[in-house]
Amino acid sequence: MGDVFPKFKAAAVQAAPVFLDRDASVEKACALIKEAAGNGADLIVLPEVFIPGGPYWAWHKPMGEAMAYSAELFQNSVDVPGECTEAIGNAARDAGSFVVIGINERDNKSLYNTLLFFDREGNMFGKHRKLKATGSEKLVWGEGDGSTHRIYETELGRMGGLICGEHTMSLPGYTLSAMGEQIHIASWVGFAFADTSLTEICSRYHAIAYNTFVICSQSVVDESVGKRLDLEALKPGGAWSAIIAAGSGKVMSGPLGHDEEGIIYGDINLNEATRHYFLHETTGHYWPKQFRVYFDSRELKPLNLFGESRDITGQNSSGSILIQES
Repeated sequence: MGDVFPKFKAAAVQAAPVFLDRDASVEKACALIKEAAGNGADLIVLPEVFIPGGPYWAWHKPMGEAMAYSAELFQNSVDVPGECTEAIGNAARDAGSFVVIGINERDNKSLYNTLLFFDREGNMFGKHRKLKATGSEKLVWGEGDGSTHRIYETELGRMGGLICGEHTMSLPGYTLSAMGEQIHIASWVGFAFADTSLTEICSRYHAIAYNTFVICSQSVVDESVGKRLDLEALKPGGAWSAIIAAGSGKVMSGPLGHDEEGIIYGDINLNEATRHYFLHETTGHYWPKQFRVYFDSRELKPLNLFGESRDITGQNSSGSILIQES
C-alpha cells in the first residue's frame, strides 16, 4: 500500500480585529476559533497581527503624531507567554484544532510582528517573527532572526509560515521549502494602501514554486480604523483570503469579497501534492546546484553573557535581564 499522507480540513479566517483593543480582539479570535471548529476545521488560521491590528498610522501620519498610537499599541500588545496566549491556547484545546494567529508581540521594550502556532491540546509549539518590517512599519516593529524561521512537524504535516511582505522576498519561502514545508501559512494584514493582487500573486506563487498547500488569511480594514485615526481617506476592505492547492496554485476555496468577514474552508489532501514533485521540486532534484543558500538559524540577542549568571529581576522568564557574576 505504501505511505498515506494526512488529509484534513483547513479554515482561513477573514475578519477585522477590534482595532487597538487587545482583550476584545482576543475574545473575537476565540469566538472565530470556536465557529471554525464547529464546522469541522482541523487547522484554523487567523490573520497577521489580529491582536490588536496593524499600525496604519505609521504609513499615514508624521512620526511625532504617530508615536501616540504606537504607545497605545504597546499597551495593547501580547506577552509571550502570558494571559492572551493562555486564552488562545484554551480556545484551541476546546476546539480540538491547530490554530495559527498573528499578534503584536511585546518583548521587554520592543514590539514584533509575530505568528503563534498552537496544537490541539492548546500548547504553543512555535512562533515566527517577521524578519523585516515593511516600509514605515519599521518605526513600530523590530526585526526577527533565524531562530524563529523554521517548519514544525505536526500530525497534519510539516507546517511553516510567512507574514505579509516576507512573501515578496525570494529566500524566506525558498528556505522553508528546503526544510520540507508541506503546509504554508500566508498571513496578511488588510491593505489600506495596496492592491490585494499582491496577496493573491505572492500566495499562489508560493504554492506553485514550493509545492505546498497555502492557507492565506488576510484581515479586513473596517471603517473604525479610519475614524479612530482621523483618516477619512483610509480605504476600507483590503482583504483576499483563500485556500490554495500545492503545485498548481489553483484556488480551492475563496476568496470572499474584499470587505466581507467570514471563514473559508477547504479539504486538504497532502497525497495530491506528490505528483507535482516530479515537475518542479525547486529545493530538491530541480534545484540548480550553481546556487546555494547559507542560513543563520541562531537566536541573536542584544546582551550576550558568558559564565555564571543570575537573574536581577527575580524572575525566571526567558526575557529576563541577566547580570554576569565571575
